[in-house]
Amino acid sequence: MKIRYLDGVRLKQAIIAGTNVVNKMQDHLNKINVFPVADGDTGLNMASTMNYISEDLASCSHRSIGTVSLRMARSALMGAQGNSGVILAQFFNGFAESLNGKLQISTKAFADAVRRARISAYKAMSDPREGTILTVIKDWSRQVEELCHKHSDFADILQKSLITAHKSLADTPKKLKVLAKAGVVDAGAQGFVHLLEGITHFIDKGKIVLSEKISDIENMMSPTIEHQQLEYQYCTECVFTSQEADREKLESLLKSLGNSLIVANTNELFRVHIHTNEPETVFSILEQYGKIEKRKVDDMSQQHAHFHPQKEIGIVTDSACDLPESFLKENDVHIIPTRLAFGPETFRDKIDITTAEFYAKLVKSEYHPTSSQPALGAYKEVYEHVIRKYKQTLSIHLPSVASGTFQSAVTSAETFGENRIICIDGKTVSIALGLVIMEAVEAIKEGCKLEEVIKRTETAIRNVYLYVPLPTLEYLLKGGRVSKQKYAIAKVLNLKPIVTFDRGGHVKPSGKAFGYKSALKKALNLATKKAKTFRKVKFMVAHTDAVELAEWLVVQLKQRFDVDDIPIVEAAPVLGVHAGPGAAAVAFLGYN
Repeated sequence: MKIRYLDGVRLKQAIIAGTNVVNKMQDHLNKINVFPVADGDTGLNMASTMNYISEDLASCSHRSIGTVSLRMARSALMGAQGNSGVILAQFFNGFAESLNGKLQISTKAFADAVRRARISAYKAMSDPREGTILTVIKDWSRQVEELCHKHSDFADILQKSLITAHKSLADTPKKLKVLAKAGVVDAGAQGFVHLLEGITHFIDKGKIVLSEKISDIENMMSPTIEHQQLEYQYCTECVFTSQEADREKLESLLKSLGNSLIVANTNELFRVHIHTNEPETVFSILEQYGKIEKRKVDDMSQQHAHFHPQKEIGIVTDSACDLPESFLKENDVHIIPTRLAFGPETFRDKIDITTAEFYAKLVKSEYHPTSSQPALGAYKEVYEHVIRKYKQTLSIHLPSVASGTFQSAVTSAETFGENRIICIDGKTVSIALGLVIMEAVEAIKEGCKLEEVIKRTETAIRNVYLYVPLPTLEYLLKGGRVSKQKYAIAKVLNLKPIVTFDRGGHVKPSGKAFGYKSALKKALNLATKKAKTFRKVKFMVAHTDAVELAEWLVVQLKQRFDVDDIPIVEAAPVLGVHAGPGAAAVAFLGYN
């Protein structure tokens, strides 16, 4: 049966079909990813981008192709990941530009839409390179234009243009030396061809059928990848809204900060991607022109270093865990971000909002923040990344009695197969959980088998202690944790409680004092008394915008114990939301 028109329903179904093919092939795309950086994430980025689009379109019931394409373009910008994802987002935006108000389109209108999509994709790149996804987009779209002026059947046009896309893909190593040297085609270009295959087979047959060319290419590809000295360390991305900025202005402002700069937009919504050594400078510049909605920073040096050999055991935790940034990077500890909400505004901890920004907002906002477990998609994204590097993974989280984070981790981990990801209830938070993670990492470094790493981790959970003196009950009152009566009494008496966690992960009082200085000293004494029951101890100190108090604690601990290094970290919002600013806390791990 000839297909002579394309409407919103067919477009939606075709995109979902293409997404399914990209999902099936993402591991292979990761494997052949060598350009612009061999960080093994192109498949994950393209799949994440297309899944975001497809999940959004699944709830769209419009039949108008104009409406569906605009929604597709916006969701692409919101969900885009990596170079390839942002290029796809701008491709879809260009595609949607010519379809506004249209219910359905003929092949000639489709030709115009893909032409605009091609131009838009090229414009998004500050330095477009041939031999990449852009080349395949260009060759495929030009063939579509030529065919659409001769034929009226979408199935026929897509089948014939797909042949051109395959040829263009096979030629990518001729255009990029790095591909020829590695013996692979471009991963982003391959992903685009997989997307086209799913779309084409759906339009032709109403279902997904993988062509033989896919398996042929997969079997042929065995990449040879050498270690690269990266000029820029961080893959930096953000979504922001602006009425003042335009693409050219943003490119001129950001181009000197790195490479692989892509600026995609639809009306006032922008997505920026850049490889840089100064992610915070990028964000600061963008904040001058609009409001940042989402941000993400990935360390490409870590991804590249771990791309080849698959190591034995990886570590995942959530952002309720506090550890020095240097430790997280050096030991490749993966973080799943919890969610923070200030009224209608929602942020992913340490991605959309920094810890310092959280405490500044905590004081100024009319809304008291709430924290909640990460979205299931956040677990999937991190787990998909870590299982490419490690044969098995320990995922250690904040107490199950206090949050659904642990159970969500278990649910997501089960989808990756038995014993691939082992979830452990950490039964504590902040620096105490950080000390547990440190012990797990140390066991891995010592070459321990998985069973021994788990045993040492569980022993650490039983032997870690956290003491948090609260400078005020104001934030507990705002969060509904204490009554107005108890708050009033504590305020009149200047009474400051000290809280800790029991072995089951429940918060419990461990003491109180009149005035915060007295409470801090009492917490120090409680920690000292308990720590001296162990043969050896390891300490860590946290603060909520109160570094001087944290430094005082470190001095006192070093006077009482024979310890050299006591890390100081800014406490995660999961602690700060209850303690408020101006607090300091001490934790230790005891060894018998």
